[in-house]
Amino acid sequence: MANLEGLYGAGGLHRPLLHTKKTNKLVRQRAALQLLSRTGSSKRRDSLSISSEARKFSRERIAALIDKSANVSESELSYYFANYNNPSAILDAINFGTNVECGYNPEFKDYGALSFTYNGIRQVVPIYAVPKINANSLPGIHAVDNSLVLKNKSYYAWTGVNGSRYAWSVNDGLIGYVFSESLLADNMGTNYMREMGKAGNILTALAQGREPWEELYSRKEVLATCEKVGIKPGFFSIDAGAGKHTYILRESGDVINVDNEIKNWNNINWIGHGYKEGDTFSIYGNEYAIDSSGHIHVSVDDTFTSTDVIFPEQSRK
Repeated sequence: MANLEGLYGAGGLHRPLLHTKKTNKLVRQRAALQLLSRTGSSKRRDSLSISSEARKFSRERIAALIDKSANVSESELSYYFANYNNPSAILDAINFGTNVECGYNPEFKDYGALSFTYNGIRQVVPIYAVPKINANSLPGIHAVDNSLVLKNKSYYAWTGVNGSRYAWSVNDGLIGYVFSESLLADNMGTNYMREMGKAGNILTALAQGREPWEELYSRKEVLATCEKVGIKPGFFSIDAGAGKHTYILRESGDVINVDNEIKNWNNINWIGHGYKEGDTFSIYGNEYAIDSSGHIHVSVDDTFTSTDVIFPEQSRK
């Protein structure tokens, strides 16, 4: 993980916050402020620079959120309270948590807050508590020798068609624009956001052992996405937190799932399909003979030198 200043930008979490109007429910707000003041007893509460004015306004907003009129319970603020001094934990909970559902909620606009679901429970945090990731500090997404390896639960940068870099995340094979940036409603609805969405979905399918659906993505789009991350036609593999998966990329943009092909070939009883023991298949440059059980044994870990598959002539009775 990059250092906090590099990851979040030199400005850290400092953001101008608009002052909210005073409410008439002062008693409940004071109680909320007291609850906030008990969260973390150290004098230096902030791990990054947050101005006293920003802290004051954010507490007023939190006080308003706790007010029952906003329909927010204390338990829905529990993650924020528990991680008040740990912005990276809040960021990772949004981007890597289990059962996370997040999006900009207009209901909280006046309070300067946003919501997400963490482990099945809705959580509310003020906008200032969600760091804006500095994409320029992140490594790019690029294959080496047609092998794309991305560290799970990590952040990377994607360069959009407009030339700007955007923060992406890798989470158990899910690759794409980070939830936290989408939750902050940054740059939504533009052409390059749609381009990133397609690219992320294509890479996610491959990282999870699936071919991209031709109904959704053209072969041209698949080829362009692969080439953008340094994958050339031929054998390639991808490992992004959901196991290693091997494919063949054709110059047409067609993708062959080598893992599935090998599984199918190994499962077939070839003697029952007109072949005999000892008949030899030439698969991806290697020869595999049918054994007494009628099977061949191909391993995805074998070294392949060709994309060709040649079947032996069937035995004639």
